[in-house]
Amino acid sequence: MVNTLGPRSDCTSILTAGSARWFGRRCELGTSRRLGAAFRQTGFRLNFRWGLSVATLVLAASGLVSCAKRPVPSPPIAAISAPPRLVRTLFSYQPTARPASGQVKAVSLAGDFNSWSVSANPMTRRGNRWVASIRLSPGYHQYKFVINHRRWMNDPYAVRRVSNGMGGFNSQVAVVSPWLKLPPPSANSINPRAISFRPTNTRQFDVLSRHDVRIELLAQTGGLSHVRVMMPGSHPASIGLHVVGSRDGATTWANVIAVRGRRLRYYFELIHKTYHVFVAGGYLYAAAQAASDNAYESPMRANVVTPQWAKKAVWYEIFPERFRNGSKANDPGHHIPWRWDWTKPYRPAGEKGNFYSYVYKRFYGGDIQGIQQELGYLRRLGVNALYLTPVFAAPSIHKYDPSSFIHIDDGFGIKGSLAKIKGEHVRHPATWQWSASDKVFLSMLAAAHRQGFKVIIDVPFGHCGVDFPPFQNVLKYGRKSPYAKWFQITSWGPPVQYQGWDKPNGAMPLFARSKHYGLERQVRDYLFAATRRWLAPNGKVADGVDGFRLDTATDVPHRFWIAWRRLVKSINPQALIVGEIWTPAQAWLNRGNQFDAVMNYPFAQATTKYFVDTLRDGGRGLSSGQFAARLEQILGYYPYQVDLVNQNLLDSQDTDRFVSRFMNPNLPFNGADRLQDSNPHYNTAKPTAEAYERLKGVVAFQMAFAGAPMIWYGDEVGMWGASDPANRQPMLWKDLQPYDNPALTVNTSLLHFYRRAIAARRQLPALQIGSWGRLQIVGASRVFAYYRSLGHEHVYVVVNRSSRAVRIRMPVLAFDRGHHLLDYLSSRDCKLVFPPVPSTNGRPVLTRIRRGILARAGKKTLKLTLGPWQARLLARYRRGHFGAGFSR
Repeated sequence: MVNTLGPRSDCTSILTAGSARWFGRRCELGTSRRLGAAFRQTGFRLNFRWGLSVATLVLAASGLVSCAKRPVPSPPIAAISAPPRLVRTLFSYQPTARPASGQVKAVSLAGDFNSWSVSANPMTRRGNRWVASIRLSPGYHQYKFVINHRRWMNDPYAVRRVSNGMGGFNSQVAVVSPWLKLPPPSANSINPRAISFRPTNTRQFDVLSRHDVRIELLAQTGGLSHVRVMMPGSHPASIGLHVVGSRDGATTWANVIAVRGRRLRYYFELIHKTYHVFVAGGYLYAAAQAASDNAYESPMRANVVTPQWAKKAVWYEIFPERFRNGSKANDPGHHIPWRWDWTKPYRPAGEKGNFYSYVYKRFYGGDIQGIQQELGYLRRLGVNALYLTPVFAAPSIHKYDPSSFIHIDDGFGIKGSLAKIKGEHVRHPATWQWSASDKVFLSMLAAAHRQGFKVIIDVPFGHCGVDFPPFQNVLKYGRKSPYAKWFQITSWGPPVQYQGWDKPNGAMPLFARSKHYGLERQVRDYLFAATRRWLAPNGKVADGVDGFRLDTATDVPHRFWIAWRRLVKSINPQALIVGEIWTPAQAWLNRGNQFDAVMNYPFAQATTKYFVDTLRDGGRGLSSGQFAARLEQILGYYPYQVDLVNQNLLDSQDTDRFVSRFMNPNLPFNGADRLQDSNPHYNTAKPTAEAYERLKGVVAFQMAFAGAPMIWYGDEVGMWGASDPANRQPMLWKDLQPYDNPALTVNTSLLHFYRRAIAARRQLPALQIGSWGRLQIVGASRVFAYYRSLGHEHVYVVVNRSSRAVRIRMPVLAFDRGHHLLDYLSSRDCKLVFPPVPSTNGRPVLTRIRRGILARAGKKTLKLTLGPWQARLLARYRRGHFGAGFSR
C-alpha cells in the first residue's frame, strides 16, 4: 500500500481529520489496533457510529493518549508532480478523393510506435474525417494510414516524409517534450513540479526477482545533483541512484536494489548542491523523519514476469546442418565434404552452372550428434544457453518448411527412422510415437541439461512445408479433405491454389486464421499438442526443451499467442518464449501475456551504426551522444524485466557476419548484404587484422550491456561472409584444419577474447541484472563509456573505436573511490582459468593476478590509457565459480 496522506501539524488535528492512521502515527498509541485495545481497557466498545473524533476525546480525557512523547514532524512542502512522459497526439485522415480500391470502410494508424500493426490503433470516423488520439514519447515518429486493412498510404498533410529504407517513404511527426517547457532549474532549490515517481509504474518500480527491484526516478535535467533511496526499518540502509541518461529535458536516475522480505518501505533523499529534501508518499518533505513516517510501501510482485535463468544466459545460436557432422550414418548421399572450398562446385554432387542454382541444396551432414559431441567446446567457450534453428523433419537445409512438428529430421538423427513409424494420426496425439531420431534429440537434450545448458528450439507456427501430410491431403482431395480449413486456399482448382509465406503457391503454405482462436481451431489444437510433447516428453518437464523461438511471429494473430503462452507457462513457468520481431514489439511484450523476449535487432542495428558506419561523407553512422540516446530508446521500449532477457545479437542466420561489415560500411542494415540480389558488389574478402581487433571492442560492449548476449555460431573463431547463404557456411574447427581454402583458419586470439568477455559477464552479477548509464568522457568523441550498477556493485565499460591510442579521465562513482579496479579483459590483471577436467558442467572463470588500478579517494575521475580499438572492463574483484551460472 502506498501512503499519500499529507501530515498534520499536531495531534489536535486528529479531532477534525478523523483519521485513525494519523492518530496512530502521531501519538504513542501507534496503530488502529492499539486504538481498539485502549477502548477495551476503558470498558468501551468501539463503535464508529460515534465518529472517531469523539472516541479520541474520550481517550485523551482518560489519559491513555499522550502527544508529548514524540516530536511533531514537519508538514509536507508540496506534492510532487511532473509533465507526462507521453504526449497525447491527434492524427487525422480525410480522404481527398475516392480511393482506387473503393469506399473507405476502415482506417487504422500504423507506425514505429505500435510495431507497424494494422489493428493496434483503429481510427474513428467523425463526419468526413477519421481520427485517432494516442500517447507518444517525445521525439520523431514514422507512421502511415492503412485504408480498408490493406492499402498503405502516407499522410498528405505530414510536415515531413522520410525514407523507409526500402525505396519508399513514411510520414513523420515531431512530438515535443513537455519537460522542455518547464522553467530552468534554480540554484539551491528543487522544483516539486519537476519530479516524477509512481510506484505503480512498471518502469519506475520494476521487480526483477524475489530479491531485486529496479527503482527509477525522473527529474528535470540539471535539477538534482544526487538521489538516494532510503530504506527505514530494523536494518536501515540507503542506496544511491545514478544517472542513466538525459533526454528531452528529463534525466533518469536508477539503480537495482537488493530487497529483504515481500514488501519494501522506502523514500528518497534529493540533493541539489547544498539544498536537500525528501520524497515520500507523493510529497516533498523537509525532514527525514516525516518522510520515513509516510514512506512508500510497495509489494515485491512483478507486473511482467520473465524466466529468471534467462537474465543470466549467454546465448549461442546453432544452425544444426552446418555446426558439426557427428555421425556419417545419417549423411545424405550427395553431401559436401566439410572442408570443401565454399566457392567451388562439388562435381560428385552434380553441382554445375550458376552458384545460386545449387548452393541452397547443399548438405554437409551437420546433425544432433555433432552438437552433443561439441558440448564440451561450448562449455569451454563459457556459454550456457543454446538456441537451435529448426530441427523438425523438412526437405530443406534450414528446416523452416517442416513436414512435421512432432518429429526430428532423420538427417539430424537416424536415417530411415520416420519410415518405421506406423499408426500415427495427426489429430490424435495419443497415437504419436517417438522415432529413433526423436530419441537422439532427447538424448542430446539430457546431456546438455547435465552440463548446465538451457536449450530452446525454433518453430514456425504460422506456416508449414508442402510435404506436411495434412497439406498433401488437401492437394489430393481438395474441398473434401478433412484438413480443407487448415490452410489459406485461394482457389480449389484443380490444381489447388493457396497463399504461401514465401510467395503464392510457394514452399511454405500459410495456416488459416480464425477470429476466435487466432489460427484455425484444429491447427491450434495440433500445435498445442506438439508444444506439450516437446516441453514435457512423456510428461516429464525436466526432459523437455527450455523454451521456443517463434519464427515470423507477427504472422500469427495475438489471440493465438495469448492462449499459447498460457499453455506453455502452465506446463513450465520457467520456459522462455522469444519472438522473431525486427521492429519494436511493445504489443507482444509489455503486457506480459504473450512473449518474454525478442531477438533484439534494433540493438544490432544501432551497434552497427556506431561501431561500423562512418559520420563523414554522408555515412550512416552515429555519434557517441546519438548512440547513447538510441540505446536509451531501445531500453525504454519495454519493462526492464524484458530488457534483461532480450537476445542482444550482432548477427544471425538472416544477416551478414558482423566482422564483414567492417569491410562494407555504410550499408542499410540487412538491406544490401546479399550477393545474389541486393548487392553484387559486397566485399567478401577475409577481414583484416584491424577488423578483428575492432570486433573485440564490439564484443566487449555486447557482453556487458543490458540484455542477454547472443553469438551466431562461428563468430568466435573469425568466420565471415555476406548474408544467406554465405553466413551459413560450415563451422570452422581446429581439428579439421587445413581447409581447402587456406584463408579458413580458427582465429585463436579472437576465441580467447570471447572466452574472457563471457567469463566476465557470468562472473559479475551487475552485468546480468544491473541498471545502466552512460559515462561522459570529455574530449574523446570516439570513446564510448558506460557503467552497470547493482546496488553498491559497479562495472565500468570503456571502448575506444579509434585507430589511435587515447588518454581519458573516466568518471568513478563515489562508492568505488579509494578502491582498486581490475580490468577483467586484461591478461595482466586477470587469468582465465578452465574448470578441472572431471567437471561436467564447469565454465571458465577469471582469477586475480594483481590488485589493479587504484581509484583514488577524493578523485572523481580515473586516468586511463586505451590502445587502438581497445576495450576495458573495470570493476572491483569478485570471485567466480565454475558452474553454469543460473543459480544465484
